[in-house]
Amino acid sequence: MGRRTQYIVLGARMHAISDTRITSADVPPHIIRQVMHLIRDRGYTPERLCKGLGFTLDDLQNKDFRVSYRQTSTIIRRAMRLLNDPSIGIATGSRQTIASFGLPGLGMLTCRTLGDAFQYGIKYQIQAGSIAQVDYSADERRFVIEASMRFYDPELEPFFVEEILVSGVAMTRALVGERYQPLRVELRYPRPSHAVEYGRFFNCPVSFGASANRIISDRFWHDIVLRTYDEFMMQSLQESIDQLLGREKPHDELIESILTVLRASIDETPRFDEVARLLNFSERTLRRRLTGLNVSFQSLIDRARYEYSLDLLERTRLPLNQIAMATGFSDSRTFRRAFKRWSGKVPNQMRAPGTADALAHSHDPERRALNGSRD
Repeated sequence: MGRRTQYIVLGARMHAISDTRITSADVPPHIIRQVMHLIRDRGYTPERLCKGLGFTLDDLQNKDFRVSYRQTSTIIRRAMRLLNDPSIGIATGSRQTIASFGLPGLGMLTCRTLGDAFQYGIKYQIQAGSIAQVDYSADERRFVIEASMRFYDPELEPFFVEEILVSGVAMTRALVGERYQPLRVELRYPRPSHAVEYGRFFNCPVSFGASANRIISDRFWHDIVLRTYDEFMMQSLQESIDQLLGREKPHDELIESILTVLRASIDETPRFDEVARLLNFSERTLRRRLTGLNVSFQSLIDRARYEYSLDLLERTRLPLNQIAMATGFSDSRTFRRAFKRWSGKVPNQMRAPGTADALAHSHDPERRALNGSRD
């Protein structure tokens, strides 16, 4: 039997894609976090929704943690069954603040106008946690925010569209005031059982069965200057955010799950069979999946160790022997050799300016190594 084919929606066209795109862990878990808060607020235990997905609630607090569409959609389906509530997309979107969008949200606060803020947010919509594809257009009379599904999933389209459009309106009201309301909202799916909730939140005419999912607003709002605008901070802060977000690379769901396990116990690296058990895989299945990705378990161990050691070198003044122990090595000599193999540089070269000099003049027994005198 051939590989299953999924579809990704780009504008009005549908393209076949492989399963690897469904499991690519490239989105911050902002939506999942909000769903978990909603579950807890309604008196349920959210931990059980994570079962078999390769992560825990604690992982959701990790700033570097990313999730795939498969993981996100599974959580949402489970939440809908648990709550028996088809309107959780509205509930999830309405509880979000600008801070919920992470660094892109912070950058939006510095923009001059609402239109500028939307363009900035759309530029970094993946990093802001968006699962739906968001597009923007404007003319002399109005501006339009349009949402479409990246993946063909009619069952969950209402949730993802509700979440992104409702959170967008909530954010707009936070930026320009509660008096903001759209001219109208158009949605491409049939009228749902909870349609009355749309009118209550958007406070404007809402139609279903339209050609696209979009919010149409008066141009006045597009050009309004934000109260949070700061010309100097806009340039300096957005440059910093651009640098941080520009470092992100695509992840695979399985690789991300394994790295999460390894990072949690980097000083005592778990065995392959232990990782397989924690992720609810047999050893054979996990090995086959890694082979299919052309990735070795040892390479993931090395990656986790390198990332953590680099962080310690850049942020702390810990002597090399302590960094070696913290990253699972028995001594600093073995660590130095491994680090040079990973990066092509000795650890001292990765120290923050001034740190190496300070250590060199201390009584640290590792100072010669930190000065690069040994490999």
